[in-house]
Order: sequence, then C-alpha cells, then structure tokens
Amino acid sequence: MRYALTMILVLCACDSVEDQQAFEDQAFAEPSGFTQTDESGAIEAMDDDDWRVSPAYVGRIIIDPAFPNPVSSGGLISIPVRVRFSDSVQGGLQLTAYDLDGIPRRLDSILNANDPGSYVFRFMPRTLQLQGLVRVFIIDTQGRLVSYGDVQTSG
Repeated sequence: MRYALTMILVLCACDSVEDQQAFEDQAFAEPSGFTQTDESGAIEAMDDDDWRVSPAYVGRIIIDPAFPNPVSSGGLISIPVRVRFSDSVQGGLQLTAYDLDGIPRRLDSILNANDPGSYVFRFMPRTLQLQGLVRVFIIDTQGRLVSYGDVQTSG
C-alpha cells in the first residue's frame, strides 16, 4: 500500500515538472500577439497565450492583463496580481524583460507577496529601448516562471 502511494506521488510530481517545463518552453517562444486593453484595464481583444499562470502557481495567483496595451514607450503599464492564499508565494515576485541587447532587466518588484491581497507591477517600456511586441515575465524569488505576456509598444 505504501509503495503504491509513493509511486502515485512520484508520477504526479513528474507530470507537474513536465507541465512546468512545457509552460516555460512556450514562454520563451517568439511573441505572436497581445491582449488589447484600455486605460482602465478593460479587455478589448484577448490573446489566449498572455498572462496564463504557470502550473506551479495555478489556483494560487491570478494575473490580470497589462494595461493599457498597446502603449507608447513613454507610457506607464500596470499589471495587476492577486495572491489568493497566505504563503502562496514564498518571498517576492519580479517583473523582467529582455532589453535591446538581450540582457534581462528587472522592471519592477513586489518585495513580499506572502500575504493574500492585490498587488500591481508598474513600468515604463522605454527602459527597455524597444518598440513593437515585447514579452515580459513574472518570476518568483527562486527564479521559477509564474506568468508571461506581451506588450505592444510604439514611439
């Protein structure tokens, strides 16, 4: 009986590791669209690939789409995050993206997201010196991918 329970737990863990790896592979693919939002965050057109939550965090965190999207490079983008339960996140969260030189840049941080509640990432796309479709990533303090999405920037 104990052996069967151990095997079930091992098999479930393998599935979750494989699911997380597949999610990360999708995250690092070329961006192909974006969720269009207005100034208040209302969704005007949905991209099903944007702002999904990784298998490691599904049910524990909710990510709302970036807004406004599209945005001018001098504009301010907000990305709302809701933590549903205490200790759903160990430590904080970081918002990152790759800049013009392909170097990952921290755009914003939520230093402590242990407690349930609402948080918001904010950043200005001009810090990346990029225009067009830009993929941004939300990662935890252990470096695990939590979510990702695309932002359309212009002049």
